[in-house]
Amino acid sequence: MNLSRREILIAGLSLAATGCATTSSTSSRSAERVGPIWPEGVKSPTRVSQTHPNYTAARPTPVPAKESATQAVPGVIARKQWTRHGTGRNVNAMNGVKKITIHHEGWTPVTFTSATAAYDRIENIRQIHTRDRGWADIGYHYIIDRAGRVIEGRPIKYQGAHVSNNNENNLGILVLGNFEKQKPSNAQVKKLGEFTKQMMATHGVPAHAVRTHREINPTQCPGRTLQAHINHLRRTGVIA
Repeated sequence: MNLSRREILIAGLSLAATGCATTSSTSSRSAERVGPIWPEGVKSPTRVSQTHPNYTAARPTPVPAKESATQAVPGVIARKQWTRHGTGRNVNAMNGVKKITIHHEGWTPVTFTSATAAYDRIENIRQIHTRDRGWADIGYHYIIDRAGRVIEGRPIKYQGAHVSNNNENNLGILVLGNFEKQKPSNAQVKKLGEFTKQMMATHGVPAHAVRTHREINPTQCPGRTLQAHINHLRRTGVIA
């Protein structure tokens, strides 16, 4: 196949950077994610910085005043640090949080720890979700990077797009990385336990309503190594 680097990049991102193995639209209709399949002899694409010539920004969407005024969660980096785009109009209200679902990204392994690299990666995911999938915004509400930072994704007052037919009242947490191919960092595991516990207390979510994607739908997400750590967090009472 004679593909340009840009064509390979766009194809690879479209296939791989959409999140976990099964996601759904903002209206909870199912949308299957195809795994990363590269043309024969072609390596998977690398992360594209917002300053890279191959970076394509989606059409800007002004952030509504009511959205920008959303109360910040303590310890969470606001989305304005990684994107200037707001949430589109095709969204459903969350109407309260009753459950939490944990995911991995499932794309290429993550080794970077800088905030800038994490922001670029998250913006790439948002672009695929909005430009290629036609969704209103990135599908997840919070993202935990390799350094253990918690970064705001889709505003919590809106339903996400992260579990097929199960987005109502469901808070989505994404841990950056592919945990079928790598292990989460100690910082990620520690912060995942702390932040999940914080969200459970904030929203009154019981332990039985905190699940991983594979515990709801048939998928590898959140990857075998992260699933093992989540099981340990439960056994030790961190998520309980």
